[in-house]
Amino acid sequence: MHFDALTLACVVHEIQRRALPGRVQQVIMPDSHTLSLEVYGQGQRQYLWITAHSQDCRMHLSPARPRRGNDPATSFLELLRKYLRGGGLVSLEQPNPAERMVMAHLEHRRHGPSRLAIELTGRHCNLLLLDPEDRILGMLRRESAHTAHQRRPGATYSVPPLPDRLTPLSCTPLALEERLGQIDAMPGWRALTRLFLGMGPTQAREAAFRASGRVDVLAAQLEAGAVVETLRELWRPVTAGDWQPSAVQEEGGVQVYAPFPMRHRSDAQPVPALGELLAQLAPADPYRDARQTLQGEIRKAQTQLERRLAAAHRDLPPEGAADHLRLQAQWLLAYQHEIQPRQTSLNLPDGLGELALEPAQTPVQQAERMFRRARRHQRAAEIVPQRIRTLKRDRDYLAQLALDLNQARNRPEIAAVQEALTESRLLRTSARRRTQTKMPRAAGGPRQYVSAEGFRVLVGRNARQNEQVTFDRASARDLWLHVRDRPGSHVLIKSGGQTVSMETLEAAAQLAAYHSDRRGESGVSVTVVEKRHVYRPKGGRPGQVLLRRGHGTTIQVNAALPDWPERDS
Repeated sequence: MHFDALTLACVVHEIQRRALPGRVQQVIMPDSHTLSLEVYGQGQRQYLWITAHSQDCRMHLSPARPRRGNDPATSFLELLRKYLRGGGLVSLEQPNPAERMVMAHLEHRRHGPSRLAIELTGRHCNLLLLDPEDRILGMLRRESAHTAHQRRPGATYSVPPLPDRLTPLSCTPLALEERLGQIDAMPGWRALTRLFLGMGPTQAREAAFRASGRVDVLAAQLEAGAVVETLRELWRPVTAGDWQPSAVQEEGGVQVYAPFPMRHRSDAQPVPALGELLAQLAPADPYRDARQTLQGEIRKAQTQLERRLAAAHRDLPPEGAADHLRLQAQWLLAYQHEIQPRQTSLNLPDGLGELALEPAQTPVQQAERMFRRARRHQRAAEIVPQRIRTLKRDRDYLAQLALDLNQARNRPEIAAVQEALTESRLLRTSARRRTQTKMPRAAGGPRQYVSAEGFRVLVGRNARQNEQVTFDRASARDLWLHVRDRPGSHVLIKSGGQTVSMETLEAAAQLAAYHSDRRGESGVSVTVVEKRHVYRPKGGRPGQVLLRRGHGTTIQVNAALPDWPERDS
């Protein structure tokens, strides 16, 4: 889905009509690159979302109140609150309809007029607050001193330079035909995105289809006059205001949207407003910044661990290497009196092959050196496998933390993962310090459900709670479930040895599969065993367990939530 300049023009028209002029009552940043303005206008409270992520640039109205997430206390956020909160959002203006840039005109009782430049231009997107003389008061992204077009606070604002492309509203057939002749070997829609300013793939496919009757037409087959006429038709609402947005929606949500009727998609349906669709696509994760930072630290720890594991495998001697060296050394001592001066090799019996001799050493010296190497191999054969087992358990633990973070639903649950990573000491000291951002301590207990038979079912939210569920909350005859050989939640049916129906077992197994890295898959294997056959491995991390050999059964379920309401912890 593509938020191009024509889509922006449609959205600006919707915002103007439905919310402006309005009073800015609150300024929130759900994450470090998303701005939400609570605006009261046209008799209702709405939220203007401006998303300036490099891979996700858009703006729209939403009726949903944003959550604060990590509430990044940046100087730019404080500046926005100073100049916007309690003031008026007078109007929005798109200076160049073919460019993804909007000027928000603001008025404040104390600070007077100002403007917010909203540049939704892909990886260079930015937000800049300007004073009445167009001086930059502050900006979301500081621009590198090495860029050709650098802006900084205090400098006069200038619009980013535009690429050398055609403009849909003013292009002539002759100019388009000349450009098409230079790139006639590629698909027509792709050529249009390269040639025209502010054109996304959806708009380009629609233009190619309307001009030629085919979406897969080549650039060489496009007739320049038909394309220009089609673009004028698509862009006419910019001046006329008669927008007719459409979208393709399926059970999984919005698949594609456009500010015009999509004739190249037979499954497209008209929609009343694009903002309502874009609100569904708004970042649902208010903790994206905290989550991404911690994900980076976990990946770093995983990389370090893989290197240590590879080094341990290199340190592991071949099987029987110590005995082989020892035998060679013994035969060397046995044949030492037959070795001639400057002899370079010795053929050994018992299939031991040929031994290279060291001319600078006596046979006794070489044998002693070989015995020392044999002892090192012997020690390595005893120590390194244990080190490899420990590193593999640590790798599994990091995989569990990555899953815990991915499925964390609030700041305390993210904090629990952060705390577990820090306590594991699986990162270098400098890296561990970076993860120790102040966050609320984890609160609440495991998820709780009640089956139709009345059994209480507990589900750990993370590695630490898995430990609690299995070893603090369980009795010996309770049933314990976990997805087989994958990271996931420990699930406990508090049965106390009573018979549990297959319906309850399958539903509990679904919980185990859903709260694992197999979520959404079918045919997931889940192990079911009485808790008395589950024990901690020596030196294991929190939540890591082993099962006694020969105990437990496996059932296959779909990794979807059962029809059980979740109870308060």
